[in-house]
Amino acid sequence: MEDNSKEDPPEIYDRKLHEEYDYWLPVIAEIATHEDVDRMTAHQLGVANAAARMKMRLFGKEGE
Repeated sequence: MEDNSKEDPPEIYDRKLHEEYDYWLPVIAEIATHEDVDRMTAHQLGVANAAARMKMRLFGKEGE
């Protein structure tokens, strides 16, 4: 992380996560690692997102 990150307000990170939600959702839901997501095609990422949403619904943690 950059040295100046300590000065950034939390809202910046919240906005960045929201903008990249489809990228991070499979990682947050533990469907894939960050490295796995980096290597996925758009189709694979779509499937991983669907699986992550399903997992969150099944375990009571509804996603966006």
